[in-house]
Amino acid sequence: MNKAQPKFDLFEENKPVEQKATSPAATLVLPADEPAVKKPLPPLKPFELKQAILGWMVALAPSGVGTQVPTRISKYQVDVAAFWSAPEKQLLRPEKTMIVEIRDDREQCWPDCGDRDKLLRKLREKKEQKAILEAVIRVNEPELKESDSLFDEYESWNYAASVNQEYQHCLKQIEKIQHSLYKGSRFEQIRRGHVADLLYLAVPAGEVHADELANGWGLLYVDSQHNVTEIKKAEFQEPPESNRLHLIQGLAAAAMKNVLFAYGVRVSDNGKVAFAPPPRRRKGTK
Repeated sequence: MNKAQPKFDLFEENKPVEQKATSPAATLVLPADEPAVKKPLPPLKPFELKQAILGWMVALAPSGVGTQVPTRISKYQVDVAAFWSAPEKQLLRPEKTMIVEIRDDREQCWPDCGDRDKLLRKLREKKEQKAILEAVIRVNEPELKESDSLFDEYESWNYAASVNQEYQHCLKQIEKIQHSLYKGSRFEQIRRGHVADLLYLAVPAGEVHADELANGWGLLYVDSQHNVTEIKKAEFQEPPESNRLHLIQGLAAAAMKNVLFAYGVRVSDNGKVAFAPPPRRRKGTK
């Protein structure tokens, strides 16, 4: 009779230890799998950034929203604009307007200048100092609080009337730095148009610091999941009603272009109208 030859497993060290069941119903419990590490989502594309801002705006229940809206007769189209109306004697009166400029990264936010980074750093320092001094003014000069604001969330103070000399000097330094940074820029031209109550810059989260903005502008962060966070509130400008109406008319003109395009109506420069098949919609959309 041949004896059974011993068997050797060269990979025996790597084999799991076999567990014996103590009863027929016993089962082998394996260690739970470690959760998979989620890969960071890619940054939003320009279209997706605008999509996120439009979603944020619509959630604020405006009376109208438009894209590529002119703020002057011939130039300076803003990325997104909206307006809010309130009833008055059976009619609607424009109550508030908003402009949002969208940038993919910080490099698109300022004109090219040799000392840009140095100026931006200095601007941040001075605006931090300004905020500290304004807190002091609110304590020492409570009479400067203004109570005639139309919106409670935009509490206003007449800091410019403060007797605090350090604050006045700080304002002059900020104005000088901003002049060097923003003179002739698109942001400055939009602000000087004085057609919107609220001005916002929207960027991917973390691209721009709040204290790097020009005076009056608010800041919105957009993350890779289309979430929009208000980092800095825009200062309420309260332009004349005629200026608000100008922006609303520009918004209506921009909306007309979108409507004509959606229905395949083409108008040439000489006013001739032609018809074309409307743009095809993606599957699953209505």
